[in-house]
Amino acid sequence: MFRRHILGSTVAVVAAALLPAVAQAAPVNPSQAVLAAHEFPFGSTGYKVEREVLKPDDVAPDAPADATSPCAVELGRTFEKLAGVTVVEAEVTRAGTELEAAVMSRRVTDYFTATFRACNAQMPPRERASVLPVPADLAGRGAFVFRDGDEYIGWTDVRDVTVTVYAEAKDKLPVDAEAFWQTFRAQVAKVERQP
Repeated sequence: MFRRHILGSTVAVVAAALLPAVAQAAPVNPSQAVLAAHEFPFGSTGYKVEREVLKPDDVAPDAPADATSPCAVELGRTFEKLAGVTVVEAEVTRAGTELEAAVMSRRVTDYFTATFRACNAQMPPRERASVLPVPADLAGRGAFVFRDGDEYIGWTDVRDVTVTVYAEAKDKLPVDAEAFWQTFRAQVAKVERQP
């Protein structure tokens, strides 16, 4: 599941801008900061949580055709930065949309941003993901969101961790954009409230 967050569908990776850390806050524990079942949008079912510490072999990209391309260079930097990161991910289904929210133990969205831009630019125009406008309350935090087919993916740094949210339409239904934004806001807020 985590690899899907990073790779998306046809785009290599995604990201958001870097936010300054809260100076005197305790480190965020991803296991305590990820959304609980009742914190997802109303009507969500099938709650489950996974925790994983990424090892270099888990995140190593496949060898690209052109190892010197901007996309390949950025992918290498990103996957190197991900080694050792703890990821705690919660997943639910709401109507025809699968929602996932994750907290990563390191700030990595600046790497995701660079990789997204480099790899998306190399895609044929019709296959490129679309960067979406971000509502003001999240834009002020440097959030970055894109749509790739029937998927919405968003990322931002909060304190010293990275929050990611993913929504994918199932059964040929439209993706529930409102549930995506609710989940994104709820996950950011929960990380901010951590002691």
